[in-house]
Amino acid sequence: MMRLSKILPLLWLAACAPKMGNSASLIADERILGARADPAEAGPSDTVAYTSLVASPSGTVNEQALLWSLCKLRKPVAENTPVSQDCLTEDLALSAQGAQASIRTPSAACVNFGPLAPPSSGGTLRPTDPDVTGGYYQPIRLDLGAQQAIFRERLHCDLAGASLLLSQEFRASYAPNQNPTLVSLSALVGQQPTSLDALPAGERIRLVATWSPDSAETFPVFDSVSQTLAEQREALWLSWFVTAGVFDDSTTGHSADDATNGSENAWQSPNVPGTVYLWLVLHDSRGGADFAAHTLTVVP
Repeated sequence: MMRLSKILPLLWLAACAPKMGNSASLIADERILGARADPAEAGPSDTVAYTSLVASPSGTVNEQALLWSLCKLRKPVAENTPVSQDCLTEDLALSAQGAQASIRTPSAACVNFGPLAPPSSGGTLRPTDPDVTGGYYQPIRLDLGAQQAIFRERLHCDLAGASLLLSQEFRASYAPNQNPTLVSLSALVGQQPTSLDALPAGERIRLVATWSPDSAETFPVFDSVSQTLAEQREALWLSWFVTAGVFDDSTTGHSADDATNGSENAWQSPNVPGTVYLWLVLHDSRGGADFAAHTLTVVP
């Protein structure tokens, strides 16, 4: 199982972000939990349909005043952050508003954030380095009141620095990322399967989430030093959120060499019976996502 310190969440929260640790799972106020892009990997000028997930103590918030803004500001080399801090502090042009958005990927996205070095007044800027999966990302800022988040859409860019033969081999073998798919959530008290609408109060409960077997895809990654292509498999991890009770871990999952199609978390149910809302956000290591909402009923 992967720990949170060993992965990079693709939704980077700022401003009113929660503290890390188990408290990160508790929904005490309205909060942006995730976003999903369709397609999960887009080329320059492609139009992408985005869907957000916003939670509150009373359940999923379907009607939102969420603001979506493309950030075209490159990250300075000295900044040790996923995207430029200016994406959070600068005034950005509004691209869309609401729980869902349709946004056209900038035609210069692979220049601004990919392997193609953009020109500048002093010559040519250094191109962006890929992540460990060979990926590049277009940042999009989400604003909900005083809360901000950065979602990163994976870009489909041509290889840079590869021979013609390798570039042809890469294009023939690389399939753009697809979003993973959550399938089910089940509960066990001890070893006994228990219905989600009859969970005992004040008990330690194992919650087991599963995803489809094809959620973890394989893909080639270009190594510019050795001038070779190496096959990788996606890692998958889950972020867990709940309106009551306590999880052992806010994030669980599996590394790329583990083919398990699911993950579990221990949840201490509240002592007081009632309705509890739970959300799962599934990530893959190429930027794909899926999410699901569940209603739990805690009984005496």
